[in-house]
Amino acid sequence: MSSNFFNIYSHYFRNYYRSKSFYLILIIVVLASVLMSYLTFKYSNRVSEMLPSRLISLSKVNSELLMMYLWAYIMSSLPVFASVFFSSPAISSEIEMRTGYFVFSQPVDRTILVLAKYMAAVTVTIISLLVYAFSEVISIIYVYGFIEYNQLLWSMAMLILFILALTAFTFLLSSIFNKNLYAYITSFVVYFVIFYAVNLILYLLYNYNAFFLLNNAATIIERVYININPTIFTSNFSLNPAGINDIILSSVVFIIYTIACLVGAIIVVENKEVQ
Repeated sequence: MSSNFFNIYSHYFRNYYRSKSFYLILIIVVLASVLMSYLTFKYSNRVSEMLPSRLISLSKVNSELLMMYLWAYIMSSLPVFASVFFSSPAISSEIEMRTGYFVFSQPVDRTILVLAKYMAAVTVTIISLLVYAFSEVISIIYVYGFIEYNQLLWSMAMLILFILALTAFTFLLSSIFNKNLYAYITSFVVYFVIFYAVNLILYLLYNYNAFFLLNNAATIIERVYININPTIFTSNFSLNPAGINDIILSSVVFIIYTIACLVGAIIVVENKEVQ
């Protein structure tokens, strides 16, 4: 079983990093890295001046922490595009291109197929984002002479958990549809429209922070530097990093999404008829 898993994983990993999607994501990541590096080099000492008036108290924050928060804020959005490009067509493409008839008929458990392809998608997503993380470290150290390694490691750990959860979520959506386009559109709409709409409605009507939404949990990636949540319309925030309770809560949300969505995707694939 382990041999089958590794062979399937290696096959799909090669397919992913040779695909046009990988190079497209890499271009997006490089552009984001270049823009953030320029911001760091050019405005490192004036970053607080660019903030809205309601966040003027952030000028009291160490400028390095504020700059790292901005880097992490952008980073928390990049996995969405990577996961959608790599994971949304993961199952639906096998059906639409009719390769599923040959893939699913192999003497390998479909669960192994799904898990191997899932881990390949996770791996290539993390690799593509390493370019951004490396650019952040180099830029911050060059400008400030040092970097907050403890908070950086927390941010990267939360990023990996987020990638695991988001990839599992898009795999579940991909397993439901038989066409790539439907999987692409649904993934973007659910994350950027439905999640944000639910969060907005719950907060405005009931003053309730929907911590269980994946996009809300993802804010922990930047809140380990400064504990403000840009998805909530409030002036209440902390200039201190998010506490361990916030980190644990977001981690639990990521883990639940990962397990639930992966199990759901496996169940759908196991019962999917391929013609």
